[in-house]
Amino acid sequence: MEKANLTLYTVIGDFSRVAESMRVRFQDVTKMFTPEDDRWMILLQDDTMIRCSMMESGSQADQVAEHTEGMANYFARVDTPLTAIKEEVIRQIQCFNCIVGIEFELDDDRDRTSYIINTFYDVAGDVNGFLLYPSMSLFDRKGKLLFSVKGESEYEAFRPVANSDLLEVGRPDVGDVDQARRERSFVRLKEAGVPYMEHLPCEVLDCEAMIRKPEEIARRAAALFAVALYSEVMLSENPDREEALGFVTRVDEGYHIMDEFTPLERTYLENPSPEQYDCIQFLWRYECCAVLLWALGIVELPYPSAICDVPYIARLFFDHKENGTVLGLGEIRDRQEILDEADLTLRYDWACVDARVKGEETPVSLDGGVVMERHYAFNWLIGAGDGAEWDEIQPTT
Repeated sequence: MEKANLTLYTVIGDFSRVAESMRVRFQDVTKMFTPEDDRWMILLQDDTMIRCSMMESGSQADQVAEHTEGMANYFARVDTPLTAIKEEVIRQIQCFNCIVGIEFELDDDRDRTSYIINTFYDVAGDVNGFLLYPSMSLFDRKGKLLFSVKGESEYEAFRPVANSDLLEVGRPDVGDVDQARRERSFVRLKEAGVPYMEHLPCEVLDCEAMIRKPEEIARRAAALFAVALYSEVMLSENPDREEALGFVTRVDEGYHIMDEFTPLERTYLENPSPEQYDCIQFLWRYECCAVLLWALGIVELPYPSAICDVPYIARLFFDHKENGTVLGLGEIRDRQEILDEADLTLRYDWACVDARVKGEETPVSLDGGVVMERHYAFNWLIGAGDGAEWDEIQPTT
């Protein structure tokens, strides 16, 4: 009999859930299930076999790391206009901590084949997983194409997910100040009716936090404003790239931001024909800009159910460009207030991701896009990922 192969990738903490999910999902058509450590077999009622072998980051961390690094490098070489999607897919691959090779026997019965494949999608849903086909096409739990070797995707935007256990590896103990911060977040979440997970750890402990300097925050805010403004023009009804670049020049005249652009931002701005998708992704940077202006005490951050006040942000930058900085327009917020808001935003994002994984609407009018961008900006602001640079930030929920 011809054999087919799939690979299941997931980010769960309890690796035994994978075999258990397969046992339950296939039980109506199973004659015998034989689990054995990291390998198991399912003998179907038609006397064909499904064989599975698992690598996980506990006892086989080196093998998992080698596999995911190779997979990430493979997709990194894919030529695609969907550069932002590709970057997020690579980040997702780097988060995988459990890999299951699946082999099953094929026959001429298409209904049988569809049943087996669809059941594996059910398993992916149970364990927050993704399925890779031999064609190097990666699909989500609903069978939606995330990314392929041809550089294709059915996603307009994608946000990686990771196991919260990864946040705790090699970290110092949670202190009283961290627990108190988490409790304050719970109070605000309860008041708003936002669901939360009590054991989701702080993304950055108080002893780990490295708040960026005000001057660095102000420069990054100005660069983000310029990139978002450029994107807004490029997405207008009659886009004119020269006009868009002219606005970047106007911002630079006041704030001298040409050296502040990150490698990804510079690549985007230098592309003579940027994809609409990339323009949309960088347009969202208004939300990141708002977070940094909040940290400088210039604006407020309302409940994240709607986009920020873009016209106000634009007036702020253009009205004060002769100063060469936005510093001094407000009172810079203290460390604890910034860390409190960062922790709350992490938990807003968990609620959004949890709803997305379950195929549900985001709770209590949360705007997932706004929350996602705020989370990204806060991670940079508080020095998450050992002070990772802007392009390297990887928010975790």
